Amino acid sequence: MGGRGAAVLCWLLLLRALRGAAGARPCSPKFFGRDAMVCVCSAAYCDAVEPVVLPGAGGFVTYESSKAGKRLQRSEGDLPAQPECPGWWDGHGVGWPWGWLAMGWDGSEGTFRHSLSAPDVLLTLDVSARFQRLKGFGGSLSDAAALNIVALPQPAQEELLRSYFSDSGIEYNLIRVPMGCSDFSTRPYSYDDVPDDFELRHFALAEEDLEMKIPLLRRAIAMAKRPLSIYGSPWTAPAWMKSNGDIRGKGTLKGRAGGKYHRAWANYFVRFLDEYAKHNITFWAVTAQNEPIAALFAHPLFPTVAFTAEQQRDFVVRDLGPVLQRSPHSARLLIMDDQRIHLPGWARAVRPRVPLRPQWAPVERGG
Repeated sequence: MGGRGAAVLCWLLLLRALRGAAGARPCSPKFFGRDAMVCVCSAAYCDAVEPVVLPGAGGFVTYESSKAGKRLQRSEGDLPAQPECPGWWDGHGVGWPWGWLAMGWDGSEGTFRHSLSAPDVLLTLDVSARFQRLKGFGGSLSDAAALNIVALPQPAQEELLRSYFSDSGIEYNLIRVPMGCSDFSTRPYSYDDVPDDFELRHFALAEEDLEMKIPLLRRAIAMAKRPLSIYGSPWTAPAWMKSNGDIRGKGTLKGRAGGKYHRAWANYFVRFLDEYAKHNITFWAVTAQNEPIAALFAHPLFPTVAFTAEQQRDFVVRDLGPVLQRSPHSARLLIMDDQRIHLPGWARAVRPRVPLRPQWAPVERGG
């Protein structure tokens, strides 16, 4: 048998050592047809997973989900002390002479095959390759999400939040918070709807923030064993800042980068961070704009502001960047909050103007 074939066979033999470990509470599945299935969570019962514990030297752990109803079902196993294959265990990971290993996968039930006969999917792991660092996983606390959570009975709310943020759940560590209304809101609104209030004297959080999102964020933070990275994303500027005079629909910021409308919009970000800080909510980051390119093709009722890459670059360099840099907040600034099809073109358009020190250039700040 060739070298690679021996490595594949060895890995499949190792999988025979897998031993099942039932989760803390398994999924209670509900099926909707067409392979649609959800895990039912109620005040009486909600599925949960065991806290993640790294295996000891020579051991490994897998988590498996499937259309049949498995949700992060945990299994663990041991690697042979002296495997009869061209690999080794060094206490940190599995090493192979070619820097790879492979396994057969049966996609129908999400179980490992124990033979080399025509696997549905061949997974190859190159343990020597390193790419970008993964920040984490999470979801958006939109108005719609908050409305649905607070509409539940209090015990069901607790179970649901625990299933997302506690160590008996999936431990989300990222939360996206819309800055004002979004397309998941019941009404169009901003934090300053008073025309031409360039000093933002009338800036104020909405009832959606004060009565729903902030209380839910505080509960999530209290449940999480690890720090939550919260970031804000604006969908729309106030109507008086937009070229179409409406919170909804296709429109750009009035004027140009460096002008009074762009400066007011940049200060709007800082005021948002200020107001949330009064409630002990600290933001890890803000994005420059939700779906800036999609806004060019937006439905008339979609709250949005359109930017090209060049327009956003100039706004960041001349307005938003300096304002954030001077603020007391350590929030990072993220660009390209849109579809990945726009990469790497968007980043290439922004990058040439980055080295503009000492005026401003993006730097990593905070945690």
